[in-house]
Amino acid sequence: MDLLIKGFIQAFQHQPTNPTYVIRINSEVFPLEKKHGHRDHPLYTPKEYTFDDRTPNLGSGRLFTPDIAERILTDFRTDGLDKEALLVYCIRGKNRSPAVGMALNEIFALGHDPEELGRQFPETNWYIYGTLLNVADKLMIARRSG
Repeated sequence: MDLLIKGFIQAFQHQPTNPTYVIRINSEVFPLEKKHGHRDHPLYTPKEYTFDDRTPNLGSGRLFTPDIAERILTDFRTDGLDKEALLVYCIRGKNRSPAVGMALNEIFALGHDPEELGRQFPETNWYIYGTLLNVADKLMIARRSG
């Protein structure tokens, strides 16, 4: 599966060529306007979640919770695994979207090198990433990649 991790502008400019599962990560602190989201496109299956780039003791806005993690995981397992691409985006594409994309890559064995992704996205929010992996373990969603 292609894994596309982008910021808002790059996601908005993206022209899909394959069926694509889209995860739009909105912010409570700096919300994206609905009209500026991913375009309606017949190749897109979009989902939206709202949480901010923060950790339990740092930052403002909506904290990423195990409930949000569970929704992302179950939605992707239900609607995303049959797609050819996964597009994950937030405002900048540096913290939240890499965390979600990298975790889904590891949990569902999407085929991308986790170490290379870590080098490509050094500002990843590791709290979000870790929460997704922990919830996947609790839901008994087997991690199939190394």
